Amino acid sequence: MAIKKRQQYEESESEQEEEYTYANDSQGEDDDDLDQSEEEDDEEEEDDEEQEDDEDDEEEYKAAQLAKIKRDLAHVSFEQLADLKGKMGEKEFVKDEKKKISKDQILKDLKGAVGKLKKTNKVKLTKQDMKRESKHRPMEISSKRAVGRHRDVVQLQAEKRRDPRFDKLSGQLNQDLFEKSYNFLNDYKKSEMEMLKESIKKEQDEEKQEHMKGLLLKMVSADKQEQERKRKQALLRDRKKQESELVKQGKTPYFLKRSEKRKLDLMDRYEKLGAKSVDRILEKRRKRNTTKDRKHLPFNKRRSAAE
Repeated sequence: MAIKKRQQYEESESEQEEEYTYANDSQGEDDDDLDQSEEEDDEEEEDDEEQEDDEDDEEEYKAAQLAKIKRDLAHVSFEQLADLKGKMGEKEFVKDEKKKISKDQILKDLKGAVGKLKKTNKVKLTKQDMKRESKHRPMEISSKRAVGRHRDVVQLQAEKRRDPRFDKLSGQLNQDLFEKSYNFLNDYKKSEMEMLKESIKKEQDEEKQEHMKGLLLKMVSADKQEQERKRKQALLRDRKKQESELVKQGKTPYFLKRSEKRKLDLMDRYEKLGAKSVDRILEKRRKRNTTKDRKHLPFNKRRSAAE
């Protein structure tokens, strides 16, 4: 009996020891699990911090790349942008505002655009490229020109071209001396006019004949103008001689007005003309003046004046 009780007591003690060891083991395992979870949390926090740092560095790099690409695109002309837009297409060049695009995609597109623009800048345009789309449009040529390699280290005085007709070193123009020196040209002109008159008589083609008549008329009118200029010049020369003689006599010099010069010119012209030609000129002038005055009259008075 006593032996059985003792065995039962030992069994109960062994069970209690097993339970105690099991409890200690479970508590140790729980402590290990807590330590492991804390270590995992610390590692996750470190990974998150490293990831955030990497993202910040990547964003800074992308921002720097964007700034660089923008600087490159700032020097691109609108014409090249338009050509690029036509090559890439409207949908690829202009993105929809509602659609969100990542920075990586923007960087990729901008790099591609810059690369294409650099290629287009390097390519030399041929005549076929510069050909006009329509014959009514002007040809488009680049205004860029290479800077000359030649440099003037010491600037020399540039050679000035001079025209002896208008240079002060040649002196003043003496009209009388000029006419005497080149008077033979008038003889040449007269001989040319005679030859032209003979050729007009011989010519049978009407068109050529009319053309030659027009040339002859021009030469005759130029000769008349030259004669009229010489007459006026001779008249003024005579007037200056008279005035110089009066000054020598002790009288004060008198300078003619334009109206007085015009009167002298008319008097000289009418003196050289005959009486019949003067009457004819005066009659033409009278008719011309009456027609001018009639235009300013009312319609009824104009009819009565005509009657």
